[in-house]
Amino acid sequence: MTRLLVVTADDFGASPEVNEAIARGHREGVLTTASVLVSGEAFDEAAQRARDLPNLSTGLHLALCDAAPVSPPDAIPDLLGPDGRFPPRPGPTGVSHFVHWGRRKDQLEREVRAQLERYLAAGLPLDHVDSHHHLHMHPRIFDLVQRFLEDYKVPWLRLVDEDRGARRGDEPWLGEIVADAFRLLSARGRRALAASDSVRGPDRVYGLRATGRMDRDEWLRLLPRMRGEVAEVYAHPSTASASGRRELEALCDDAVRQAIRRAGWRTVGTRELAQAEARSSS
Repeated sequence: MTRLLVVTADDFGASPEVNEAIARGHREGVLTTASVLVSGEAFDEAAQRARDLPNLSTGLHLALCDAAPVSPPDAIPDLLGPDGRFPPRPGPTGVSHFVHWGRRKDQLEREVRAQLERYLAAGLPLDHVDSHHHLHMHPRIFDLVQRFLEDYKVPWLRLVDEDRGARRGDEPWLGEIVADAFRLLSARGRRALAASDSVRGPDRVYGLRATGRMDRDEWLRLLPRMRGEVAEVYAHPSTASASGRRELEALCDDAVRQAIRRAGWRTVGTRELAQAEARSSS
């Protein structure tokens, strides 16, 4: 039986070099989906490229750390550092949100809404939501984001769940702790989405252990080990760095394309998944 594979590039809009790589990965390779960074320096260019690529599924890459905000800084002062940006490290940021949630909740709601509205103002279909450094998996933020997904009719949400079969032999112990933590958060998120009438997520998501290293060899290593009926692999292609170029080359590599087919996967975008879900429920 054919399984469905979403191939996503994150950070669309971060820079012209990322935008160029994503466009090429879609036109020439297996890339089906892109997640848009609306506070990125090249967001307007990314939106235009997306409009010129109607078969590319797009969604919001929600950025609540290591990025610039969309809201005015004086409207969300407790979320920002002295430089007017979100703090760079997701771990300490998440802990701080737990400690100061009462003071930050309204500010986070404001910023999430502002990013959604900026995305929609660009005239792009909102096929999915995920986040920079996966901070939407934070339990408090996940609950907040899920409410927005229902309100904005967003059909698809990334659940970061890379099973133990995807382990690398050279993975440091800290990487396994991170993967296990995300697996637990994903199970919590899956239970929450089970009560939803409209929002769904993939069975598995891959790329966590190989962030910045989704090159040809990693694809060929990973594909035979991937599980689930609907899975997602995310990457970070860019023409500006050696690692980004290797990730782009992998997306366009015929050996990767053939390995996807041999493993029984058919590549789809998040838009196609949402349309199939709508047909099945009607």
